[in-house]
Amino acid sequence: MMIFNLIFKNVRRSIKDYAIYFLTLALGVSLFYAFNSISSQPDLNKLNYAMELFGDALVTYIGLLSKFIAVILAFLIIYANQFIMKRRKKEMGIYMSLGMSKWKISSIFVGETFIVGILALMVGLGIGFLLSQGISVVALKLFVGNAAGFKLMFSAQAMRQTILSFAIIFIIVMLFNTRTIMNIKLIDLLTANRKNQELKVPNKPVTLLLFLISIVSLVVGITSLLFYGLDKDKLTGIMGLIGVGIVLFYYTASSVMIILMKRSKRTYFNGLNVFSFRQIGSKMQTNFLVMVVLCGLLFASLVVLGTGFSTTSSMNKQAKAATPFDLTIMYPYAEGITPLERADHDGIKLKENLKSYAQATLYETNMTYADLFKGQKLSLSKTDQKMLKSHINFISQTDYNKQMRLSKQNQVQLKDNEYIINANHEGTEKNLKYFLNHNGRLNVGKTTLTPLRNKEIKNIISLSNSTITNDMGTIVIPDQIARTLQADSYLLNGKFATKETEGKVYEAMNNKWIEHSLNGSMFYVTNSVVKDTYFGTFGVIAFICSYLGIVLMIVTLSVLALQQLTETQDNKERYRTLAKIGADKRMINKSIFRQIAFYFIAPLLLAALLSSFTTRVVLDKLEPFFEISIAQNMIISYGIILALYVIYFVATYQSAKQIIVENNIR
Repeated sequence: MMIFNLIFKNVRRSIKDYAIYFLTLALGVSLFYAFNSISSQPDLNKLNYAMELFGDALVTYIGLLSKFIAVILAFLIIYANQFIMKRRKKEMGIYMSLGMSKWKISSIFVGETFIVGILALMVGLGIGFLLSQGISVVALKLFVGNAAGFKLMFSAQAMRQTILSFAIIFIIVMLFNTRTIMNIKLIDLLTANRKNQELKVPNKPVTLLLFLISIVSLVVGITSLLFYGLDKDKLTGIMGLIGVGIVLFYYTASSVMIILMKRSKRTYFNGLNVFSFRQIGSKMQTNFLVMVVLCGLLFASLVVLGTGFSTTSSMNKQAKAATPFDLTIMYPYAEGITPLERADHDGIKLKENLKSYAQATLYETNMTYADLFKGQKLSLSKTDQKMLKSHINFISQTDYNKQMRLSKQNQVQLKDNEYIINANHEGTEKNLKYFLNHNGRLNVGKTTLTPLRNKEIKNIISLSNSTITNDMGTIVIPDQIARTLQADSYLLNGKFATKETEGKVYEAMNNKWIEHSLNGSMFYVTNSVVKDTYFGTFGVIAFICSYLGIVLMIVTLSVLALQQLTETQDNKERYRTLAKIGADKRMINKSIFRQIAFYFIAPLLLAALLSSFTTRVVLDKLEPFFEISIAQNMIISYGIILALYVIYFVATYQSAKQIIVENNIR
């Protein structure tokens, strides 16, 4: 009974000691529960076949990733627990000197770990429940298309997985604590706070040379990254160069800082600045490899989390803009019957199920895109280079305006000798603009046409297999000129009354036309199929990136916090000495604040710099696909990162002050 009372008293007394441990554990539990509860929403279990595959893939990958993350969190929690053990070594020494056995001491710490773990589990599940609702809304928008079917759900399965995973972690921590206590010696416990670090005097010329090499390596590496992008042949060398720069930067940063500070005697000898700078210097010298690893983790977290959240935010806008129709059917004109007649002939009830529709005929000449861009210096992707040989599609003004009325896009009015180009493919946009501004004349049949405007219209004429708007240019011409050309293919765009109708019609088309689709003689697609493929693929990627990015950030911040608290614990005697020679509590707190702020900011500055350039390179690859500015949405990602950073910094600073307050510094 006495031991139980002691356990509860110790938990209440040492609650601030457990702050970082508790925070890390609670956040880990909340994220683990939130992402594993995605499948609890009823509407996510009513997906069509295509989306069901992606939904199952998401649940599978999240499950696998969660096991990997559980291992990471286990090591992190053990690391956090070791700080607490080190923090209370003197207390354990007192217990032993009073005659308490190691088994009883072990049972006290096991009991404390158990109570804090249970509290963190309860708080984490509560936060995770709230967080899971927001994640479920995002998942519904990605995989269902809307959040209308959202329900407030608590996932018993996710809770069981979370409790089981963290119960195993708690057991490992308890066993680790027991082993540590059984192997310690009384003399080590009583003298634990008297070991200090020494600041090595740097070789000034060598230090400055290495620092200069680090800056040059980083500048050359970043410049090469921007120039070559993600070129697989160059990427290894670029990353190696940046890696060398990071290692040398943190190896020499503290020495360079002290060299520069000593040049300003007024600043260096002001207040406790001498002590603060030397403390920072000794920490950086001892832990520069830790700083390198933390910088790397922060860098990965910033890139992964930034692109993950930004991509998720951008997908809905892109999908909506690229799918103004519910149905598109295209096949050769040579068959002689319109799409509606073809559907009726094959027993597909298409016309009666369409709420509205517009049929058109596409015409073709011998003109290719290569002819259109003749004389220009082209810088195209391999796919676009193949498309250069494609013949350009022509459409009459009347048929074009039918499609625009159906999709509520802008219509056009042409004179007898005018044309416009409808194009929305970013890869050839600048080439079209050049053509329209420097030549712009087209010979169609016996008529020479001039452009109505000096830039293309970016409307959507038909759905494609993805949300990539890849119309390199469809030319809209007057009706009388279109009638002189040879018809090439039929085009039908339509809208359905309901999603259920769309699904039934698509199933009927698949039953009748699948072979024609596979051999390329016919093309048909619906709005849902396009969005399903798009959201399914990138939804899974975005969720995993976001999950991994947040966990990496928490791991990094936890290590930063624990490293600082351990350093503060190791230097308690130094702060006691400062108090004895006249430093008051305000001055000491200011010194602690500066040291922790420097340690938190040091890895972030370089990580933020490198990630900004790397993310830019990644977005250069992604933005042409999404064809919108993903970078505009990155404010959400960095907002989350900043919030986590502030929470951990405040918790670390307050815990560090509490450690020093024990010395009765006033």
